[in-house]
Amino acid sequence: MTITNRLKTGYATLLKIMSLVFYAWNDALSKQLTTHATQPISPLFVVFSQYAIAGLIILPFLVRKHRSELPSAKVGMYHLLRALLCTIGIVILNQSFQVMPLSFAVGFNLFSPCLTILCAYFFFSEKLTKQKATGLLMSIIAYIIILDSRHHLATPISFQQCLMPTIAMLCFQCNTILTKQLSQKGESNINLTMSLFIAIPLLLLPLCFGSSWPTIQLNQCIILTQMALNGLLATYALHLAIASVDLTFLLPFGFLKYSIIALFGYLYFHEIPNNAHSIGIAITLVTIIFINYKQPVQTRQRAVI
Repeated sequence: MTITNRLKTGYATLLKIMSLVFYAWNDALSKQLTTHATQPISPLFVVFSQYAIAGLIILPFLVRKHRSELPSAKVGMYHLLRALLCTIGIVILNQSFQVMPLSFAVGFNLFSPCLTILCAYFFFSEKLTKQKATGLLMSIIAYIIILDSRHHLATPISFQQCLMPTIAMLCFQCNTILTKQLSQKGESNINLTMSLFIAIPLLLLPLCFGSSWPTIQLNQCIILTQMALNGLLATYALHLAIASVDLTFLLPFGFLKYSIIALFGYLYFHEIPNNAHSIGIAITLVTIIFINYKQPVQTRQRAVI
């Protein structure tokens, strides 16, 4: 690996870790607002308020400084579809925090190595080796174990409730593919970030008008503003990371995200993963290490399917 490539991957690694920390922090803050507040706020309004505040922060700067870089009509549908997928995924994931521990909800995201490998192979012609194919099978086994661990929670949850974070994960995975495609088309990271924080609150606005508006206290406003800033930093950093490296390079960070969210879950809510869940996570960790294990060049060449 050349020095330039090492710097590039190191830069992408730092950005990805930064985005994971801010996203995990937002997950904990969302759960606090929706379940542990004196006057809880519904996940719908938490997401809307967070992105509306972020949109108000970012819009004046972008219109003034980057008028010439606004998204073109050719990629407008891509941005709209990304925003729709993110809206569905974020709202569903925040709803799942109301009925399950943070680490359990995010644990289903560790199935993403399976989807990432398949998407990278079909959409971006990244090589699929026997090593990665074995990793796919291990990832599926880990997912089944994590799914079964719901019976060992203090308050058991239904299979339908487990599908909530799974559907959210699928939405986020599709969003990643679209983001990668837009990056390859030359779309700027500023536009990728702006489109989400402008479109998401607009998409949620009709739903909010159809519901009764909650009374938001001052401390909740401060938390929502913090979430808006966290989301801006996390999203922009993630877009830079996705544009810088192959999708499969980002696979190991799925486990890091779980570790970070588990830490926030313990610090905020004293949540500790049960034994069955920990076994599924351990298999996932082995899977990620196995997928990213560097084989000798000759072996890797023979393993290409």
